[in-house]
Amino acid sequence: MEKENSKLQAALLERDLERLSRLRLMDDDFFSEALNGKKDAVEFILNTILGRTDLKVRHTAAQVEYKSAVKRSIRLDIWAEDSAGRIMDIEIQRSDRGTGAKRARYHSSMIDRTLLAKGEDFDDLADTYVIFITENDKFDAGKPLYHIERKVEELGNQSFGDGAHIIYVNGSFQETEHPIGRLMHDFHCQNADDMINTILADEVRALKETEGGQRHMCRLLEEMREEAAVEAIHEKAVETAMRMLERGKDTCEEIADLTGLPIAEVQELQEKR
Repeated sequence: MEKENSKLQAALLERDLERLSRLRLMDDDFFSEALNGKKDAVEFILNTILGRTDLKVRHTAAQVEYKSAVKRSIRLDIWAEDSAGRIMDIEIQRSDRGTGAKRARYHSSMIDRTLLAKGEDFDDLADTYVIFITENDKFDAGKPLYHIERKVEELGNQSFGDGAHIIYVNGSFQETEHPIGRLMHDFHCQNADDMINTILADEVRALKETEGGQRHMCRLLEEMREEAAVEAIHEKAVETAMRMLERGKDTCEEIADLTGLPIAEVQELQEKR
């Protein structure tokens, strides 16, 4: 048994290392791990996207959660604050489903609600940038960037000036003569040696080619497998509960007992029918 377990662990490790070799910055979990706390790399990305050279990152972190007790919470792939106090949210989105306008609005609003202490003036509200780096061209117009700003229509689309900025980065734009194209080229590279920017390449290499980085990423991949298994079990239980609710022969208590779901979740499913 012990020998079989060792073989299984070795096979899983080999599979994880193979999977790790294929990951890119365009994969959100790898992006978050590679840039977690890495001010120079985040600074380079933000300066490139915002067309600046002077932006300085004061703080940055990965997987920062904005919680709500009664409403939907969000988790930011990369959060950053610059030296001027501006707050940045960088999101990787490979699926078109996660790039909707209302999701961008919600991210912006959730960040806003944490920025002012009681009694502070609204004019002290920091500028925010919600940046979606999308694998596909969100607007199918071939542009490297799409800037979303509030305008006053009756004043010739004059800027509203509320300090809330939303930017979509076209991940399919990889023309290397353009700064965004070079950045997106690097985001799609599996091999650090193929990347143009050395700052980003070094962070990718640290996770893929060092023993410590590989060990850390393999632990993360194992956790992701476990989370996926738990999620699959939960989804199956929800499907079963929905079928039982549609049949209409069982009480919420009976459905909860059979599926293992909390009775409150079963009741919520019933209300949504």
